[in-house]
Amino acid sequence: MKLITRILASFIGLVLLLSVIRTYSGVTLIEQIALNELQTRLSSDLNLLTFAIDRELYHIEKHLVLTSIRDKFQYAVQQRDIKRLGELSASILKGEDIDIVRFTDRRGKTLFTLQDRLTNYNIGIQAIQKHYTTKGFTLITTETGEFVALYVSVPIQDGNVFLGNLMGLMVIDRHNTFINNIKEILAQKADEPVGISIFSKDKRVFSTFVSETNLQEKNLNDEIVNTLYREGKNYVGRNQIGGTNYIVIYKPIKDVEAGNEWAYGIAINEGVLFSFKKRLLLTFVMISILATLAVIVVAFFITRGINPSLKKITDVCKEVEKGNMKIRINIEDMKIKEFHLIASFINKMVESINEREATINNNIEAIKTINAELEEKSKIIKFERKKFLAILETIDDGLISIDPRGAITYFNRAAEIITSIDRHMAIGRHYKTIFPSLDIHENSQVVAQELEINEPSSVLYLKLYISPYTLDSEEKGYILLFRDISKEKKIEEFKADFISSIAHDIKSFLIPVTGFLNRVLEEKYGHLEEPLRTKLQNIQENTSKIYQLVENYLNVSKIESGRLELSLAPSDVSEIVKDIVQLYSPRVKFLLEKELPLVLADRSYIERVMVNLIVNALKFSKESGVVFVDAKRDEDSIVISVKDRGIGIPSGEVQYIFEKYRRGSFGKRGDGSGLGLFIVKSIVEAHGGKIWVESVVGEGSTFYFTLPIFKWET
Repeated sequence: MKLITRILASFIGLVLLLSVIRTYSGVTLIEQIALNELQTRLSSDLNLLTFAIDRELYHIEKHLVLTSIRDKFQYAVQQRDIKRLGELSASILKGEDIDIVRFTDRRGKTLFTLQDRLTNYNIGIQAIQKHYTTKGFTLITTETGEFVALYVSVPIQDGNVFLGNLMGLMVIDRHNTFINNIKEILAQKADEPVGISIFSKDKRVFSTFVSETNLQEKNLNDEIVNTLYREGKNYVGRNQIGGTNYIVIYKPIKDVEAGNEWAYGIAINEGVLFSFKKRLLLTFVMISILATLAVIVVAFFITRGINPSLKKITDVCKEVEKGNMKIRINIEDMKIKEFHLIASFINKMVESINEREATINNNIEAIKTINAELEEKSKIIKFERKKFLAILETIDDGLISIDPRGAITYFNRAAEIITSIDRHMAIGRHYKTIFPSLDIHENSQVVAQELEINEPSSVLYLKLYISPYTLDSEEKGYILLFRDISKEKKIEEFKADFISSIAHDIKSFLIPVTGFLNRVLEEKYGHLEEPLRTKLQNIQENTSKIYQLVENYLNVSKIESGRLELSLAPSDVSEIVKDIVQLYSPRVKFLLEKELPLVLADRSYIERVMVNLIVNALKFSKESGVVFVDAKRDEDSIVISVKDRGIGIPSGEVQYIFEKYRRGSFGKRGDGSGLGLFIVKSIVEAHGGKIWVESVVGEGSTFYFTLPIFKWET
């Protein structure tokens, strides 16, 4: 027992001696730990400050971008409407402590400057002419001195044309809400006042704990400048400010323009370190005493079982390091409970590594398969894209795509040939530079129209189809498909002139024939026997039909060439209808109940419409059938109807009844050119009216058409 007592006493003495030595040697370590802890805390605070600065820059940029992309703002920039630009930009000053908004044109000339807090000062800001967004710190000059400010400069562009820069600035001074909030947050977090500083090169341009009059005396030394700007690293260490030592951390700004060297950082009084060291030293001493006692108590209980267990665990770990994942620790050999638990976890870890390796291998194989499929699909997509572009480039019709702003994004070969405009010059330009008379609105649907373009040497006629499309971004664009119909137009004009010329010639020949037949039938040249009279009357009737047919062709020619000229005048529609009805009485009756207002119409053409409709109604009615004509007012129009009780029109042919040369399968009786109803429809629409038909097979048909009321008489 005495020997064991001496051994135990010697061990305890050795432990106490080592504890004392470790305590003394730990004083320096404590100081370093305290300094490291404080610097770690400052690093966290600096990250918070960096995040706050980035957040302010982001919100300034967001307000500027949202303003710059507005159509009203873009239009005001293009028109150089300074007043309107100022009104549209005023809303920026209401968000995120933005103090100054300035717009400069492409030459760097300032068009306007809006100020919030600094309204009584003249502001001087360095001009920025960039085709991309820039942001960071900058200096502004006022009548009272220089101030540091956060700035964001956003380019304004119309397509690929640079128009200028819109800049927003937040002045950083002692009245700035952003700085005061960050300062309070940092002070609460550290339980001590924390200073914030901003530097331009080695010059301190802002500080929350140094007055502006002393800023010049608090510049950075060469060591800090080299660390920040030459090595591009954060500076962590001590710095003397105003005769007081501070623990500081400064960070350089890496994303500013070349030649602009800025840094910012935070500082805390070194006195905080002393109290922290004191608390840490006390904690260290207490831990040393408790650890010494704990070592004395448990040393003899675990010493004998540690080395064998630790050696077995170490041997297994070395095998695992070599890649042997099949090895395991025999848990039954671990006599100490803690090592038993560690060995169990190591075995589970090795098994988990094996499972993960298998999963990773399976995932790698799956990724290879997916990559092969993606590569194959990519080839198919590229092939289909080339095929699609080949189709677009080889079609004979011109094809142009425009984006939601009206800028041309695609211009195929046929469009280049038809318009004689180089596609490379057209892409990026507004579609109105090519089609000045074309208007595409936001709610435009699929339409087809003819477009006339005056070229330097001739007139170009185009048949244009407009079709909207929507991208994944839900932005709406348009596809313009067009072809040159100039030749067709010329052929139509030639055909119209030819028909008009032939019709006039035929009419000139028919006039003397008709006159001669009338005089013969009136027995101007002697008495006519009845058989001869009948034959001459048939000739007269056929001559009249030829004259009417020629007149129809002449009218169609005028309609198709757009040369149908109306002599519009206030007319009494009741009088016109009565005169025509009397010609066909008693088979035609007029059902007018009350007087009607005057209409604005060409009397001769309206008479022709009435004759056409009444003749058609009689033709398809029974020989004893009666045709009823009616007229009544409907708001700003007069509606005239011609109703018969004839054979009616099949429902499948009603929609084609007004087409040119369309006689229909129901027209078994009589004859005609199929032009009458086409001419009627064209005349009515030329007056600004509309025409339609309602029909039931076996019961008859009713044709309706409208004429506008003469406004001065209503």
